[in-house]
Amino acid sequence: MTTPPVEQCACCGAAINNPDRVDLTVLMPDGAVASEETDPNAAFLRLENGQTFVRSLLPVALTGGTTLMYMTWLEVGDGDFQRAFAAWRDSSWEGLVLHGTLANELKPWTGALRGAEVMATVGAMDEPPTIVNSDHALLHRMLTETWDRDVVLNWFPDPLPVAIRTRVSRHWSVERGEGMVAGLNGGSWCFGAAGRSVFVDVLTDQQRRSPAEFLHELLEGAPEVPEEQTLITPTADDITHAFWLDTVVDGRSQRDFYAHVVREGTALSLGAFFADPEDRNWALHMLRSVRHHA
Repeated sequence: MTTPPVEQCACCGAAINNPDRVDLTVLMPDGAVASEETDPNAAFLRLENGQTFVRSLLPVALTGGTTLMYMTWLEVGDGDFQRAFAAWRDSSWEGLVLHGTLANELKPWTGALRGAEVMATVGAMDEPPTIVNSDHALLHRMLTETWDRDVVLNWFPDPLPVAIRTRVSRHWSVERGEGMVAGLNGGSWCFGAAGRSVFVDVLTDQQRRSPAEFLHELLEGAPEVPEEQTLITPTADDITHAFWLDTVVDGRSQRDFYAHVVREGTALSLGAFFADPEDRNWALHMLRSVRHHA
């Protein structure tokens, strides 16, 4: 469940989605092998070796009011398994308390979470048990502290329901948009969604020339475009330069947007490619999301 958009981007006017929950599902307990009869959406699981598991939620609070909700597995004894299975969809389900051990490691936390003893309770009839307490030091912190949303969610390259800031180098970051897949391609960061893609490179000027001189070199060989298809914004610290043009790729029209943000000794190079002409505002938004960190 997500909240509806509540604000607009200052640079392009697009609605900004602020989900209050990001769901991540772990398909199987670690080490378990699914058989043809295994239902990955099941609430209960019994392995051939006799191990028994119950689907459980593990909430982690992130900055920005977002909760990262893991749908993970709780390993329980056979008695608790039978008790939970009998209570499922029954009036005794709500308020059920289970004790067991976490059956999965959960990235980005790598502190041997699997096997941590936990307590889970059922808060509502239509919900799985929620892990609410643990004496395991790291898991206790996960349950009780608020974690940086950008740092945590950048561990997950699959599309997310929220835009996050991605560090593409020690000193540069850019927004990874809502619903975009992230990856590395030949040293370049790339983000992609239907009809949109972005490639980001960080460049170094060993000669430490002025931003204007470095930019001049970076633009050698660039196509000439009309002035109205060019953006130049100098500041005391850097120069932002962008241009855009229409191209044809594999017989289909495409819009190409190229940009540099240049500082002394370094630059971020960004290429955005899209099919819808209206998405130029999105490309400008990506450019304006670029940040340099000291």
